[in-house]
Amino acid sequence: MTLVDTIAAIVRHELAAVRVTELGVVADVHPHSDASDDDNYGVDVTLKNSGLALKRVPVATGHVGTVAIPNVGDLVLVGFDHGDVNAPVVLGRLYDDRDRPPLSTTDETVFRLPLAEPDDKSVLAAIRNHQDDDPPRELVIQMPPKITVRIVDGVVTVTAGSTEMVLDQAGSSGGKVTVRSGSSSMVLDQDGDVTVESARSVTFKAAQALAIEAGTSVSIKAGTSLTASAGTTATVKGSLTATLQGSAGATVQGAQVSVKGMTFFSP
Repeated sequence: MTLVDTIAAIVRHELAAVRVTELGVVADVHPHSDASDDDNYGVDVTLKNSGLALKRVPVATGHVGTVAIPNVGDLVLVGFDHGDVNAPVVLGRLYDDRDRPPLSTTDETVFRLPLAEPDDKSVLAAIRNHQDDDPPRELVIQMPPKITVRIVDGVVTVTAGSTEMVLDQAGSSGGKVTVRSGSSSMVLDQDGDVTVESARSVTFKAAQALAIEAGTSVSIKAGTSLTASAGTTATVKGSLTATLQGSAGATVQGAQVSVKGMTFFSP
């Protein structure tokens, strides 16, 4: 063996002791889950190739202030500071044939938690900015099968089963809030109009006083009958005139009936 061969063998031996990156599987997790614990966002990892167990390996984060601790069984990429096996860091997580990624494409971030559960047991979210779509920008949060929050340019839609609320503000004017639940709806227009519709009945109830006031006129119309009653006193008053009319007949009844002012009777 020449001197060169000897040096090469020494170099290979030394390089073999230097670790750069390796794949590992998370064996246990140590999130900072309580203010009184000493855990600092780390995991136990078993290296895939050697079976070496590394304890409380710190997990790198994309932004200080955010956390997303890996799950037990996750495939992770482990790096070593200066190649030292005693200074490991989890650099990131990887998908594999067992843990497939959520469906996604470019210019979007997709979130599914937990990954392996069906839709009705998961929280789903997506942020998209596809310039070919109309509208291009979209943020969606879902808790299937009933809850969806969808935000696009100018419109926020919140759906809970058969109930939906839409906040529509396409420009500086013309804003509108629409609430629908089954066959009932309420629309609030930015310009001041309010519309309430129901396929059945509408009830207004107050524990004390209820006031209805309009700047110009109030119209109440019933398809069949209209009843107004008071526990003690009922007053109908017009500042100028008041009319009580029945197309077939009209009845004024009381234990005592008083008529004041100039009175005219006509057939």
